Amino acid sequence: MEVAKQEKGKKRTNQKFLLAFVFAAATVFLGIIIYVLPVVSDALTSTWILEYGTLQVTDKATCYVVRQESVCKATDSGSIQYYLEEGTMVRKGTKILDITPGSGTYTALENGIVSYYTDGKEGLFQPGSMEKLKKEELSELKDETKDTKRKSAASGETVYKLVGGDEWFLTYWIGEGDIAKYVEGNSVSVDLPLGKIRGTIYKIVDEDNGYQIILRFNRYYEDLCKIRILEDVTITTSDYEGLLLRNGSIATKDGQIGVYVKDLNGDYKFTPVSVITTDGEYSLVESGSFNQKTKDGIVKVETVEAYDEILNSPKSK
Repeated sequence: MEVAKQEKGKKRTNQKFLLAFVFAAATVFLGIIIYVLPVVSDALTSTWILEYGTLQVTDKATCYVVRQESVCKATDSGSIQYYLEEGTMVRKGTKILDITPGSGTYTALENGIVSYYTDGKEGLFQPGSMEKLKKEELSELKDETKDTKRKSAASGETVYKLVGGDEWFLTYWIGEGDIAKYVEGNSVSVDLPLGKIRGTIYKIVDEDNGYQIILRFNRYYEDLCKIRILEDVTITTSDYEGLLLRNGSIATKDGQIGVYVKDLNGDYKFTPVSVITTDGEYSLVESGSFNQKTKDGIVKVETVEAYDEILNSPKSK
């Protein structure tokens, strides 16, 4: 009898343990349903609000300065007497320096900017021949600009140069994949060491493995006469304002690009978009509506507006 009672007690204990285990498992399962699944679901269907912003399309390049410049050399040896400071704008006939004894007075042969900085490459970087420059030939070139202002000069040595101040140029090279950013005549801005300066795309030269870009400037830049090679320069080819869209939100449906917009019922509706420009990570898109060419003619397409709630990752829906 005692053995039977002990067996019955063990059986009841096992049943209680099983019931407790089942209850605990059910509690965990309900917790997953109530708390965890909504979080996962929200992560898969995360959204963001479409707002206005700015988008800059830029390039980085090593640029070479091209300017109209003529070098003046001493015809005789002697002591130098300077009359003008570096960077002075002069008219033709203005006295620049004297070399005595011998050469006498040196005057400006044309209007321009007086500079005492030279690098020996004035003949290479001339506006009339800049389209013939080759990237490979310049890749090993080093900036050897130096100040030649001194107390005396020997015959044949450079004593100053005169730089044309009406216009100057920057040239650099881009790959084939970046050419869509450039249109001749368009305005650009360039970040130079002394600040940002605006210019225009003067010329695009098609080469075998890329393009040579030539930018034209007609504004004075303080260090113009001193610089030749500028590394890691940022060139902004486009600067837009509009509705800013993450490229990761863009999807395609039946050949039409668009995004999924959350409606009042919480559902996601595919809405076509028209991209104005992109930097690879973000795109600027038309707002309200845009015209689209179809086989039936031009049709007006309703599109996104500011403060629409956009599905962040269309692939998750």
